Amino acid sequence: MIHVGVDLHQRFCYVTAMDASGKKLAQRSLPNQAAALQQWFQALPEPPQVVVEACSFWPAFRRAVEGLTQELVMVHPARVKAIAAAKLKNDRVDSETLAHLSRCDLLPEAWMADEATRQLRLQVRLRVKLGRERTRLKNLLQSVLHQEGLQKPVSDVFGKAGRRWLAAVEMSAAARLNVNSYLALIDYLQTMIARQERALQKLAAGDERARWLRTIPGIGALSAMVILAEVGDVRRFADKHALASYAGLVPRVRESAGKRSYGGITKTGSETLRWIMLQVAQVAGRKSPAVRAYQQHLLRTKHPQVAKVAVARKLLTCAWVLLRYGVCFEDSAFAAR
Repeated sequence: MIHVGVDLHQRFCYVTAMDASGKKLAQRSLPNQAAALQQWFQALPEPPQVVVEACSFWPAFRRAVEGLTQELVMVHPARVKAIAAAKLKNDRVDSETLAHLSRCDLLPEAWMADEATRQLRLQVRLRVKLGRERTRLKNLLQSVLHQEGLQKPVSDVFGKAGRRWLAAVEMSAAARLNVNSYLALIDYLQTMIARQERALQKLAAGDERARWLRTIPGIGALSAMVILAEVGDVRRFADKHALASYAGLVPRVRESAGKRSYGGITKTGSETLRWIMLQVAQVAGRKSPAVRAYQQHLLRTKHPQVAKVAVARKLLTCAWVLLRYGVCFEDSAFAAR
């Protein structure tokens, strides 16, 4: 079998092809253009196993070489570096390393999302980013008010009463320009967000998996679709603990000489999944007696933030069960899970 390691960049990639014995068959830099990639792969004696590190460019690369490879494997960049640390690091060395790891069957594989999941991720992450940008603009407007020494008389300066106050209050010309500009941008983003939410609600209404997830207290249409987009095929996780680890919601564990210590959560894996589960945890305690009781039990001995993370982790493990077995959430089962 021929093994090809690909060090992939935005505009170009460096490829190394070698046989099972480690002999290099071809090596060069190629532009990330479908025609150039296809020509190079077609010149190989047989369809190879191709290895590429996880990055944002892999979907386009996969489309370009589809049908010309025996298998395309995506690997975890951090784990590759841990397996094959080298003093000399450049594109050629990186592509050779990937080819050697493929040849020796030492690939720390990463999951390649299917096209439907990838499209859903693009859609839900757009909604998340728009929401974060709206929050950023609101904070910038608030900072202008602080600089002007203005104390808002309402709790929500962006509500109807707050807007009336903003329109009438005296401030410097530059501050007024900032406030009006931020308000216009916030209103535009609000329109975009509403459009995205309608689309996601429509998707959620037609997805049975979303119906199962929405039985969990605190999970609505948006959060259900975010979870589905980030998790993908739940069967790729051997158990509920693997999913919690993927979200970075498990504590770091260090063990040496029979002694074990725990640190903060790893924060590795899907940042978006971790974020949405923390949002869900904030709401779930108010809606579910079982979740609230569990949270109160944790708060007796733990910091509130630690308790919230623990609730988020447990709710995510519940989501694994619901998606894996096609069942709905039950309060009575939560405490025993």
